[in-house]
Amino acid sequence: MSFKSAFSYSNTSTIQLQLIKHRRILTIILSVSPEKIQTHIKDCVIKNNTLLIYVSSAAWASQLRFCSAQIQQAVNAQSNERINKIRIRVLAPEPFKMQEEITKVIPSVESINMLRDNADSLAEGKLKDALLGLSKALQRYNQS
Repeated sequence: MSFKSAFSYSNTSTIQLQLIKHRRILTIILSVSPEKIQTHIKDCVIKNNTLLIYVSSAAWASQLRFCSAQIQQAVNAQSNERINKIRIRVLAPEPFKMQEEITKVIPSVESINMLRDNADSLAEGKLKDALLGLSKALQRYNQS
């Protein structure tokens, strides 16, 4: 069984033309937008002579609305599109990603034994109890 290349289908040229058109419109939008906002413009879609621009947050959407007239003029002038309306939409935030687990630095066995020996040499009290508890906890971490 052989598989055809994705480019061998008849619709791929149409899809490629749409992608090229989409990139061109996005490039026009980015070129007209202020530098601070450019990194927050994520995508765009043209539907029924309405240009939808997707941004990363509501704050940037608010700022981009001030530029909508310039964007509309630029897209109409530099492409074959006739945009009547611009809508700015906010994309859902990206899910929170946990940072990589932090590696814990556990003292060596000698350091743990020295803590315990120092605690044993102390008279009864809070410091002795704290040092003994610390040495026991570190020893448990060291064994696992």
